[in-house]
Amino acid sequence: MFQLLGAASASGYIITALFLLVAIGRLARSVLDKLTAGLPKRSALKFYTTAVVSLMFFCLLVVRMCFIATVIIDSAIQGDKAEISGDLESQF
Repeated sequence: MFQLLGAASASGYIITALFLLVAIGRLARSVLDKLTAGLPKRSALKFYTTAVVSLMFFCLLVVRMCFIATVIIDSAIQGDKAEISGDLESQF
């Protein structure tokens, strides 16, 4: 029981931290968009800065979604007791 509560609270802390990282990423993206707004449209610095920040933000979103999916799948698997046997009829 205590291990289950500990795992739930740990995953909750991690999910909260990932949401905070995404919020910080959005803030950084907004700040860099405002800073690069003064650069010419065809500036290489503007292009690469926007590309790197967008890629980092996308990676944060992917990591967050993968972790949430892992927690959901892990909790669903732990709820069911899976038996492995040689009988194909009992597995399906």
